[in-house]
Amino acid sequence: MHVVLIILAANISAAIGQLLLKMGMVQVGLVDGIYLEKVIQMFTNPYVVTGLVVFGISTVFWLTALSRKDLSYVYPFFAINMILVFLLSVLVLHEQIGMTRILGAAVILLGIVVVARS
Repeated sequence: MHVVLIILAANISAAIGQLLLKMGMVQVGLVDGIYLEKVIQMFTNPYVVTGLVVFGISTVFWLTALSRKDLSYVYPFFAINMILVFLLSVLVLHEQIGMTRILGAAVILLGIVVVARS
């Protein structure tokens, strides 16, 4: 498998993991301190548990990519995760975004293109 596809799999699974973690924490509620009861709520929430598993799968893809290419090549592609999380936040969680966030995402995307061409 080509390393770019592996990196893409790592980013997609990481973004889905983040989405699931957020969905779980919406159910858990505000964490205003680290209390045993709240920690138990977090780690027994199905969305949180599934998000951690999916994030773990992402780590396997990421480690595979790191085994094949230099860190200085692979790491900038992690920014794809920011774009994916941004899109999922808007499309799935219906979060509101402003022009500043859109511009920031565009700058990140431009940076990914520059690195990919190097």
